[in-house]
Amino acid sequence: MLQDVLKSRPVVWMLVRRELKSRYAGSTIGGFWNLIHPIVMMAVYVVVFSQVMAARMGEGAGRLDYTVHLCSGIVMWFLFNEILGRGSGVLVENANMLKKMALPEEVLFISVYITSMLVSTISFLALILFFLAVGVPLGPEVLFVFPIMAVLGLVAVGLSMTFSVLNLLVRDVGQIVQIGLLLTFWSLPIVYLPSILPESVESLINLNPVKGYFSLTQYIFGSPESGFNPDSYWTMTLLPFLALVTGIAFLRKNRSEILDSI
Repeated sequence: MLQDVLKSRPVVWMLVRRELKSRYAGSTIGGFWNLIHPIVMMAVYVVVFSQVMAARMGEGAGRLDYTVHLCSGIVMWFLFNEILGRGSGVLVENANMLKKMALPEEVLFISVYITSMLVSTISFLALILFFLAVGVPLGPEVLFVFPIMAVLGLVAVGLSMTFSVLNLLVRDVGQIVQIGLLLTFWSLPIVYLPSILPESVESLINLNPVKGYFSLTQYIFGSPESGFNPDSYWTMTLLPFLALVTGIAFLRKNRSEILDSI
């Protein structure tokens, strides 16, 4: 598989360039929309929830603690949501290309991964600069956010490989994935704080296998309410391998069905 993908490097970069160019083709400010969308969304959540959540943090909390908690988690969510959401439909979207070219399907998922990583890296760099500008004390450990982002992206790629095959065979799967992403977002302590939950609900949310990536990111940025548990390191280490192996195996096992369906 690696040999096939390496031979297809020019196609990968072509797909990445095509996506970056077409994403906001014809717009006046182009790639700046990559920053405007998350900024507006984060601003809405901060305005709506900041007073309630700041009160929950207690008197000792800083004025920016909830903003740090929210923004550091939600930028990571944008990456996971985009890779899994777009990757789940990538086989359907590129059916004509797969018909015309002897192309390993994995190339399509790699292009989605690279594109999303580039956009999310810009968002995180902008977030770091913003936090530094408003006086959030960030140390060099904040750079560990980028490998965490890369690993979470691999989890999303592996899952999207499985769902994309299912979506090609049963088109309703794409809609189910979108609903699942919405439920997953609200099952993660991004907009709200773990401390406001009943103990039984918090225990249930801790079972979410991707929660550790978000909690660790919030912890690195200095959120006092990250709720990060070091015991989740094992899950965070093994999950990308499990997701990728399962996704690649499922993709290759159903290759004949994929070619028939497109």
